[in-house]
Amino acid sequence: MSYKQDVAIKVDNITKEYKMYKKPMDKILYNFAPSFYENKVNNFRALNNISIEIPKGSTIGIVGRNGSGKSTLLQIITGTLNPTQGQVTVNGRISALLELGAGFNPEFSGRENVYLNGAILGLSKKEIDEKFDEILEFSEIGDFIERPVKTYSSGMFVRLAFSVAAFVDPDIMIIDEALSVGDEKFQRKCYNYLEDLKEKGCTILFVSHSMRVVEQLCDYAYLLDNSNLIAEGEPKEIIDKYHMLLYSQENAHYQTLNKIGKEKIEENVVSDISGEVTTQSFQNEKDVFIEGVTMYNEFEESYVFNTGSTSTIKLAIHSSIDAPKVLVGLRIRTTQGIEVYGTSTFYHNMELDFIKDKKYSISFKQDLILVAGTYHISVAIAKQDGKNDMIYFDKLSDFLLFKVEELPVSGTGIANLDSHIEINEMK
Repeated sequence: MSYKQDVAIKVDNITKEYKMYKKPMDKILYNFAPSFYENKVNNFRALNNISIEIPKGSTIGIVGRNGSGKSTLLQIITGTLNPTQGQVTVNGRISALLELGAGFNPEFSGRENVYLNGAILGLSKKEIDEKFDEILEFSEIGDFIERPVKTYSSGMFVRLAFSVAAFVDPDIMIIDEALSVGDEKFQRKCYNYLEDLKEKGCTILFVSHSMRVVEQLCDYAYLLDNSNLIAEGEPKEIIDKYHMLLYSQENAHYQTLNKIGKEKIEENVVSDISGEVTTQSFQNEKDVFIEGVTMYNEFEESYVFNTGSTSTIKLAIHSSIDAPKVLVGLRIRTTQGIEVYGTSTFYHNMELDFIKDKKYSISFKQDLILVAGTYHISVAIAKQDGKNDMIYFDKLSDFLLFKVEELPVSGTGIANLDSHIEINEMK
């Protein structure tokens, strides 16, 4: 296998299979007579023919749904798991933080585990002696360093584990979602340290469900799904594909709910959140009426979005009369009936003059800076009667449902203000 010196990690056609036995006895019988008991064994393929090259000094993110094979791939790269077939070549010292507790003895004190884990990572006792004070200071666990780690909280545990892994001066740093356990202050500290490692030329490979971190830190990203590598490219591109994959089933669910809602409106009955019943329909007895309302992400029809992503709400309108100065608007409300946002062509100084027997498409494009939740869309067509009154041609209350997701959740309320928190010691 050819290998370039400027490549830190080369994964060549890696496949990992596990044998799944119907009952424990089948495993014993299979080991004695594999061919005879083959029908009692199922093969589960955790990774399917994966090949990637990671350049030195790059920061790479691996994303995918739970069970897609991300952790298995990292374990094979670090050497804690053997592949069924294929080969991995690593150029440099690896420091890995794969899972909480890996390489730590719960009965040992924090100090003893620093030396144990440092030795596993390839450091001599002298090197650990020289780095010990830095490790302790970075971990912020104080006197707990002398206590057994089985008495540590998960946050204390990961702080110590990351501190040891970070201070071995690695050529390659591999992290499998472990930092999500620490508190926000320590997570920020760790990501700042990763930035420092990145500037020093360290290769960083990590699995994360925080797409903000992937987009902020990574130069490149890979998307795994169902044991296969299905996409690679710029982080933003891969994150978009990941969200499409993540929400595909839920999106189908919301499409079904909206289809049911449309059928109810076509039956002339719809109940809004306040409980009042309004008569609305798609029938053509109205002079100007809404034929359809559809919601899209950047690629296709969608009703499930990640917070901050772009949405487009598109109305199809038919006018059976000449109608000057028509206004088209929408309103977004929470399930509890709280108005989140409303706008119309009026606020954008747009006057629409509809012509008899013509059809129009009106699009509202906006970024959904909302916290996680389910939201309702109402749409309307009207003309102004005097300064304050409106005459409605057509109105569809709470016609569409859509959902906003956020991984991980960063706040509560309605609007997502995307706060950035800084902590500084005051003198």
